[in-house]
Order: sequence, then C-alpha cells, then structure tokens
Amino acid sequence: MKNETKEGNITAEQIAEWKKKSPTGKIHRLAVKDKDGNSIVGYLKPPGREIKATALSMFSQHKLLECGEFIRDNCWLGGDERLKIKGDIADSAAIKASGIVEFLEAELGEV
Repeated sequence: MKNETKEGNITAEQIAEWKKKSPTGKIHRLAVKDKDGNSIVGYLKPPGREIKATALSMFSQHKLLECGEFIRDNCWLGGDERLKIKGDIADSAAIKASGIVEFLEAELGEV
C-alpha cells in the first residue's frame, strides 16, 4: 500500500500512465469536500471533440448539471465512486466537471 495515495486510492504510477496515454499529456484532478471537510478525489481525461460538442449542446440549453454529468461520466479515469453516485457530492462534482472545457480568446467581426 505504500504506492497508494489519498487521492481517490489512485497510485502515482497510475496517474503517470494516464498522462502518457493522454493526447495533451495532462489529466484533471476533480475534488469535492464532504460535509466533514474530507476531500473526495477522482480523475478525468481531457474531453474529445464529440464529448465537448454534446456537453456544449446541453450547456446552451441551460442544462448545466446534465452537461457536467456527461463530461464527468465520459471522461472518468478513476477515483472515489461517490463523485459519480452520491447525491450532493455527485452534483458538486458534475458542476465542477463542466469547467473542464476550455476556450481560447477569439474574435469575430465583419470586414
């Protein structure tokens, strides 16, 4: 158990393996504090284009919770399953997961 972390029972070796497989070389750590202040941790891979497209469609319909649930569930690598199934913990994780989609600053105008 010396390789086990407190981070959702995921080892540093597993995190390194996920990073190797990620097209960006990155993964995301998702953490929610429970009512006792304990951190509940899971890991997400970066979303691909199809996941982003579906999530943004939900977001544009003001379905923020569903958008986050979709991202969390489809990008899930591992960690504490309570982030996916336990009431307020799962809802908080979903809302936070919706922030995984990043946009660069862009401009659009007539010429």
